[in-house]
Amino acid sequence: MMRSARYSRNGFTLVELVLSMVIMGLLMGSIFKLADATVKSTRAMVDHQSEEITRDAFFTLMKRHFEELPGNCRMDLLPTSESEPFLSELTFQNAPVSFNWGGIPMSAEAMRIITVKDLDGLDIVIEYFDEPILDTDETLAERGIEPIASVVLLEGLSRFEWNVLDGRNLNVERDEWPYEWEVRNRLPTFIELTAQFGENGEVIRRMFWCPTKVSPVTRMRQLQNSARSAAQQNGANGGGATINPNPRPNPEGSRGGSASDRAKRPTGPPAGTGGGR
Repeated sequence: MMRSARYSRNGFTLVELVLSMVIMGLLMGSIFKLADATVKSTRAMVDHQSEEITRDAFFTLMKRHFEELPGNCRMDLLPTSESEPFLSELTFQNAPVSFNWGGIPMSAEAMRIITVKDLDGLDIVIEYFDEPILDTDETLAERGIEPIASVVLLEGLSRFEWNVLDGRNLNVERDEWPYEWEVRNRLPTFIELTAQFGENGEVIRRMFWCPTKVSPVTRMRQLQNSARSAAQQNGANGGGATINPNPRPNPEGSRGGSASDRAKRPTGPPAGTGGGR
């Protein structure tokens, strides 16, 4: 009689181990892909929010800058290229600015916002100068003038253009606003900025207002002329009342009354007093 042998299983077969490892690899790969997609999405969201904050800060800076320009400020807007993407230089003079650079307090008499072409697009750079830069037609390189500070405000733009509107010619269509401004002793009424971030980014337009202000030099002259006219009028009227810094007692006045009143008073004793003896 033959006896059947029984074999006991105390482990897994090779096929089962291979299948379990494949399944585990697929699960780990899915988990890593999901985690990587989550990290990329979070990073893209943070970058987008950071870009929006940077844009809003730039537009706020420009709005405050244009509204606070003094009456004697000179502004020049010049294009530096004739083909797209258009480059430009926006220069301000007689608009003092104070700031800290590396912990050192500094002040600038002139500043300019320039558009620089880069491999990734356009960069917007602001430069500060400690001396006037619009007094002559010579370039900064010819005069040997360099900025005391330079800051990159925006990066990676595909479009950055300025347009100006003269308050004396409000009938110009918005699409025909000029790209240049070299009028001395006067600022434009409105300045429009058209910017596009990235090749497929949204085109953003911002309008800035330059309120009309009296030049500090003109205001000082007006005050000086007013003071001079008041002094001349005061002199023509005989001057104002003068005050004696060292008053002395008046013996006549101490008796009371004016000199004409004292002259009318009788000098002798009154009648009936026997003063005629």
